[in-house]
Order: sequence, then structure tokens, then C-alpha cells
Amino acid sequence: MKQILFTILLVFSFSVQADDFKAHFINVGQADATLLEFSKGVVLIDVGGELHNIKPSRDSFNNYLSKFYERRTDLKKTIDVLIITHNHYDHISLITDLSKNYIIKRIITTKFKLTKEVEKAAKNEQIKLEFIDYKLMDSLMPKGYEVTLSGLVNAGSTIPKLVLYSGEVLIKTPQTINNTKFTASPFKDPNNNSIVSKLSYGKSSLLFTGDLEVEGMEYLSAKYHNNLSLFDVDFYHVGHHGAENGTTKEFLDIMSPKIALISAGDSTHRNGGSAWDHGHPRKLIVDLLNNQPSITKRNQTVRVHAYPEEEMNPEIIEIKKEIYCTCWTGSIVMSVDSNGKYIIQ
Repeated sequence: MKQILFTILLVFSFSVQADDFKAHFINVGQADATLLEFSKGVVLIDVGGELHNIKPSRDSFNNYLSKFYERRTDLKKTIDVLIITHNHYDHISLITDLSKNYIIKRIITTKFKLTKEVEKAAKNEQIKLEFIDYKLMDSLMPKGYEVTLSGLVNAGSTIPKLVLYSGEVLIKTPQTINNTKFTASPFKDPNNNSIVSKLSYGKSSLLFTGDLEVEGMEYLSAKYHNNLSLFDVDFYHVGHHGAENGTTKEFLDIMSPKIALISAGDSTHRNGGSAWDHGHPRKLIVDLLNNQPSITKRNQTVRVHAYPEEEMNPEIIEIKKEIYCTCWTGSIVMSVDSNGKYIIQ
């Protein structure tokens, strides 16, 4: 099945004005790589490629970054902060490419099943490696772990605020939090140890949940039950590539996003680890987003594809809301200003 293309409002300049930034959702197949471009620096969230089909992901990622830094020569091929939400292949597999070709100042991730590739890249390139876990989060409750970004914008500009709210979860025996019981089993999966990141920029706010699954969202909600307004945001980077277990109605209502964007793979791939193999994005989740009252309506409906189940042909559906996917259009750039205005390219 050929990719379904549709027209999105285009803004051709990649330059960043004094009081806005751009979020680049790079098409790396069934994987994640998001570049946050500020006037004086860059944050990268995840650096993954598609399992068993890495070459298209690698080519797309390297070509995108090469062209980006050709435009932004002032940034001197530097990544100020790399956040690896969790240690799965589709979120870390291009770390060697990145560390060899670019300067990375900091890597923030979790120790849970930390991969040799990440450790080796940090050691070889002498990159500062920081770990986030819930012991640290509990000590900072409820304000979270702030990653200072004041140096990434021009003097006098709105200062972006990046806060991390979760990380490695250590549950050895059952525990009850806010009347919800949690056991160790779901947290043996790196997905539920994902770092959750919130970026605030004036009146604009974005949330990235990695591959957090149902139990991880419930754990996050239980921990922050008195401060759930922290997760009320404008933009939601849809969890776990649009997986059936990556978004819940309950957490979607907490977030009440205006825009949702999914990172998922090409529907023509049939390898293990592909969008077809996982059934991403799942029709159930696209429908959930499409019916979410907080998400802004489009001027016109758009026909796209979504999967009823894994390893099944995708179905054509109509979306009427501001929902996007790299699997439908390729790489996506979103311009954000401090007054809450978003422009999707």
C-alpha cells in the first residue's frame, strides 16, 4: 500500500525567530527521533531506527541532520542534550552514528537495561551521562527534574522549561499508591521505565511519554495524583508509536491536548519490528484521538491508514482532528511560539 499523502500548512524557512522554536519529528521508520531546535541550541529526544530494517532509518536520519546543520552552521554540529527515553532498539540504535558525527554534551536516560551502545558512545566521546529514576523523582516531588535550557535561546527571549517526571521504576514487592496496586511484572519492560518529558515555552506546552504503557501511565498518575495539572498540555507526542497500550482515555483527558502527533513506520514494510508487525498506529488509538474533544478540528477531513491489529493490512479511515503521523507524511516540523501558536509543516 502506498503512503497516503495530504497537504499540511507549509512554512518553508528552517530559521528560528527570537521568540519561537521548532520541533522536528524525523521520519526514522518504526522508531523515534525528535529534534527540538532553539535559537542557540538543540535538544534531541531519542535516536532510534527500525528493527531489522535499519538502513532506511539511518539514511533518513543522517540526511535530515546533515541538511539541518547545513542550515544551522552556527550550532556547530552540537547536540546540547540527548534524552533517551528508554533503552529499546527503536529509541537508541542510531546513537553511534550520532556520537561519531556530532558533538553531544549530555545524555540523559535510565539505567534500566542500559545498552552497551549508549555506554560505549558516552565513554568514547567523553559525554556526560545522567540517569533518571523514581527515587530521584520522589525526592523532587512534585516539581520534577528540570533540565536547564536558558543557554539555548537569545537574551531577552522566552526561556524554555524542560522538566522530566519519571524514569526507572523499582518495584520489588507489591505497593499501593493512591488506592492503586502495582506489582513488579509490568515494570520489567523498558517501556514502563520511559522518561516522560514536558517542555513549556511561555503559553505553549508539549508532552513526550516515550513508550509508556498503561501500567506506567497509571503509576505516573498515582504518583502525581495531587498535581495532575502538570500534564495538562497543548501538544501530545502519542505514546508508543500509537500502540493500543500506549494511550488511555483517562490519561488523554488529563492531558487535554489540542494537537497529537505519532511517530510510526512505513506501511509497505513487512519486516519484524515494522509498523505492520506491531500494528502501529492502531485504529483504536487513532479513533480515540479523533474523538477527543480537546483536540482541534481540521477544516477538512483527511483519509489516512491505521491498523486493526498487528500483522494485518491497514484500513483507510477519516480523521477530522489535528492528528499527524510520520507514517502518513514523512518528517514533520512544528513551529511553536510562546503565545501558544503552532504551525505544522
